[in-house]
Amino acid sequence: MQPRPAIDSQRIRLQLKYDLIGKDAYRGVTLSYAYLANQTGHFALAFGPAAGIYLLLTRFWPALSFPGLWAGGGMALVWIVFELYNISQQLKEGKGKDGKYVFAPDNKNIIEDTAIDMGYFTFGGLSFAAGSTPTLAGLWMVPVLLLVYLLYRSRSWYITKICQQTAQYPYQLRLSQWNHPIQAHTQALVENYYQGDKTGKHLLVFGMQDTGKTSLAVALANEQSIKRQACLYTTGTKLLAAFHEKDETILAEDPFALCTWRTADCLVIDDIHPGDPVVEETLTPAIFGAHLNALPENLPALLKGNIIWVLGSTHKDQWHNEWEAWLLSLGVLPQNIQVLPMGLA
Repeated sequence: MQPRPAIDSQRIRLQLKYDLIGKDAYRGVTLSYAYLANQTGHFALAFGPAAGIYLLLTRFWPALSFPGLWAGGGMALVWIVFELYNISQQLKEGKGKDGKYVFAPDNKNIIEDTAIDMGYFTFGGLSFAAGSTPTLAGLWMVPVLLLVYLLYRSRSWYITKICQQTAQYPYQLRLSQWNHPIQAHTQALVENYYQGDKTGKHLLVFGMQDTGKTSLAVALANEQSIKRQACLYTTGTKLLAAFHEKDETILAEDPFALCTWRTADCLVIDDIHPGDPVVEETLTPAIFGAHLNALPENLPALLKGNIIWVLGSTHKDQWHNEWEAWLLSLGVLPQNIQVLPMGLA
């Protein structure tokens, strides 16, 4: 499935206005706001200490040439070294006890993000160096050109954060951070899903409690959000209510939403039933079927949707077969249904 067109400038301006105007204590912090604050912090962490080092150098080493350049460049170098150490530790996250990943990390993605962080540290250090070294007037060109490039790349990441936060995930998780026990066959199915076309695909993530069902579903959808696709996390009970609401009504309640359950590039339906030790079925295919007919647009949306169903499991190991049978009865093609049994390695 191809990503949707990039979020337009009007949507970015709307998000910037929301992020920059208003108090965090009143409405909380968005991922997009956190990204802006993070990069501003990187700038300040290089610029501020560079100023302090500059004062020390000019006082205790007055003969030193270009103290501002030494202070600013030195702080930029310190933070670059720190980021290199940081990424080396980050790449260890998600490894199991055997020191291996269940799913390999997207190193290109991580390296790009780290490079941008380094860029803002360098921009902070060189901005101070340029401002405190008037004899090197041309030095200003370096941080200015660097800033232009950083703003260009930051726009891309800001859009990514918008896609992640509007998906309403209960937490942020990358696929490489997932490290629960898993069968080799199930792992291969997940990798094929992650890399392949996802139009009209239905994943039935099936297992008992604490087997990583929800976290796997969130991680798979989040990887699509990072690729700027419009995804959505919901629960079974919320979806039943949404079956009765038109898209116009849903979007009117949330002007920042990128999609509804009907238009999402990937939909995660969680908490259909919890699984062992709760043996009762919370929701059944029959209940879903009864409400699915509330609006005529529901069935076509479900058939063409890319949906991850999070199902519980107890001794009644035929539950997923009931959901398979129901999806097939609706018209979902057999090759578009995959069952992921969790908790067995």
